[in-house]
Amino acid sequence: MFVFGGKTDVFNAYSYTSAPDTNDILYLSLSSSFNTIAPPWELVSSTENSTSQGPSLSWHTLSALNSTHALLFGGLPGPNAVTPIPEGSGLILSVLNRLQPVWLDKLTSWAGEPIRRMRHTAVTSMSGHIFIIGGERTDGSGLGFGDHVVFDPLTQMFSPLPPTANSPPPLFGHASIILPDGCLLVFGGYSQAQATLVPLSTIWALNTSSNPLAWSVATVDTGSLPSPRMGFAAAHIGGGRVLVHGGADANLQTNFDDGWILDTSRTPMTWTQRPGLSRIGARRDHFAVAYSNQVLFGFGSFLSLVSRGTIN
Repeated sequence: MFVFGGKTDVFNAYSYTSAPDTNDILYLSLSSSFNTIAPPWELVSSTENSTSQGPSLSWHTLSALNSTHALLFGGLPGPNAVTPIPEGSGLILSVLNRLQPVWLDKLTSWAGEPIRRMRHTAVTSMSGHIFIIGGERTDGSGLGFGDHVVFDPLTQMFSPLPPTANSPPPLFGHASIILPDGCLLVFGGYSQAQATLVPLSTIWALNTSSNPLAWSVATVDTGSLPSPRMGFAAAHIGGGRVLVHGGADANLQTNFDDGWILDTSRTPMTWTQRPGLSRIGARRDHFAVAYSNQVLFGFGSFLSLVSRGTIN
């Protein structure tokens, strides 16, 4: 597993937005068990130890294209960025040698790149296509993007998703999950047009294997719902179940520590709270990765410890 960039604030000396950005690439092998108190992260690229440098960014995405390459998309360069930011919004990272990753140079306007954005989501389908949903402008306006795009790894081109009825509005800080049947789910986050967080009773769905592509809105049981949030972690944990943890309110003033499971196999879809997940602590802008019968949580605002626990 690779992690790239982000903000560093070891001594809590900076505000949420002013913390220094990094272009470090970290690698964590999941091939064997490890102590979660001291996970064996390896620094495989940085300004100090690598000749192949990526930009210093935060709130970007890094998505697998295949077993040897990944797509870096979007992100915000901070005031303390140590490397120049390319005009384009996408770069390719080769991880053929996992301990010596290499950034591949691309020309400006390569692949018909959309406008740079942050706090978007990017997920890879079984076919290798990367679906990029929403995001926030990086110009400080606070405006969200309503144009959603897909990257084709074969043609190496970005294409807009059709703006059909029921497509997600401009939003950011949301989550996107691809289920094994190819259904893309989008939920949560902040809607700039509505000036509010999106309720988690609203879930947009896209069958990524259909032609033509068309969005729909899933039916969700409203009897038990997580509070609206943005910047939360989400992962598919098998059986059509999606685990969600943490996040923050619309003003990014309150972090949440609660965890929930969305069961998409039921009609209507149902949310169920999992109290044990609160032991992870309150955090936002963290990640969750399902592996075997466990979920790995990492990083995030306020907490930087990595913990792993069962998902049953």
